[in-house]
Amino acid sequence: MSHHYYITGFMGSGKTTIGQALAEKIGYRVIDTDQWIESKEHMSISEIFEKKGEAYFRELETQALKEIRGERTIITTGGGIVKKDRNREIMSSQGKVIYLQADLDELLRRLEGDETRPLLQQQEKDKVQKLYESRLDLYEQADIIVNTVGKAVLDIVRELELILKS
Repeated sequence: MSHHYYITGFMGSGKTTIGQALAEKIGYRVIDTDQWIESKEHMSISEIFEKKGEAYFRELETQALKEIRGERTIITTGGGIVKKDRNREIMSSQGKVIYLQADLDELLRRLEGDETRPLLQQQEKDKVQKLYESRLDLYEQADIIVNTVGKAVLDIVRELELILKS
């Protein structure tokens, strides 16, 4: 098993939930880049987007990837972390990248009523679809791809555990 696993995917794919459950199952610790950033900046991701902009937030994501250290760590990421080449380079050089795959309709269903996501605020479905499609090729560069549609958290964790042990 690798020392680091980076969990990527679009918003609503289950990165945080799966990351925590997988970490517990395989005895790893888990660090969420968004929580790391919120702690460092003393404000929510929504506030960072609002007050300092997306570009500033994306720089913080790169900083998080550079600074998060330690063995046996699962790092759950924000949905847009794959946008920067540098972030993908850091993740692939320091561990294995896992992409939690789901189709857009499933993701939108999971996100219904969630008001904590800055890029989902005031966005119509076609804008969200363009965002999803613009990232798809980047997500698919992952070392491990797991389709999450119609699967329970424990089933996804079992599937990942088998893949990681092989």
